[in-house]
Amino acid sequence: MPKKITRADLRRALPDLTSTMRLSGLERPVTVFRDPWGIPHIRAESEHDAFFAQGFATAQDRLWHMDYDRHRALGRWAEFAGPSAVAEDGLLRRMGLGRAAQADYDASSPQARAMLDAYAAGVNAFIEATGSLPVEYAVLDARPEPWLPWHCLAVYKVRNTLMGTYEMKLWRARVAQTLGPARAAKLFLGYQAGHLVTVPPGEEFDGPPEECYEELAEVAALLSGPGAASA
Repeated sequence: MPKKITRADLRRALPDLTSTMRLSGLERPVTVFRDPWGIPHIRAESEHDAFFAQGFATAQDRLWHMDYDRHRALGRWAEFAGPSAVAEDGLLRRMGLGRAAQADYDASSPQARAMLDAYAAGVNAFIEATGSLPVEYAVLDARPEPWLPWHCLAVYKVRNTLMGTYEMKLWRARVAQTLGPARAAKLFLGYQAGHLVTVPPGEEFDGPPEECYEELAEVAALLSGPGAASA
């Protein structure tokens, strides 16, 4: 049974934006101040501290949204949403966004990894220090798991996937399958020969197999449902 949320719960869920805090992981003192629009501005003496503070401030503002995207990227949204999310989770696990994110992190330059490491440390510092987790965690009786550096890449990948005209691409694939690549290309100006495509060199895309199309179409309806767009 979902927990009943009161106005007091909502007030307690607001992060503390004004106190001075002592956090392990910083090299030097850092200042984070909010302008009249609530946008955080960071003053730091090193790149590490700047990205640490960015992770902390982003978690203050968007921790639930970050965790929502992380669970979807890893095919774990059903842990929060229940059986209705199982089909979506299955597709996203087969897409392998989590594995791709880990591989990208491992292949990144030392400087890029250092930035992601510091950002993740800042997110985790907020999780450990705050007494004001977003109210969604109270509703679900849950706590956020530690944020790993490659989770940043997983979140980017899932947002790019689910907000990238998914249904339109699926429809175009079906048109190519029905009409053939040459006729379909005449309908979609801008996709003529020479443009970048995600098929092996020397091959032509003629649409997905019928069984794949049906599965993708079913899951696309779930992906375009409530919560699929940017908050």
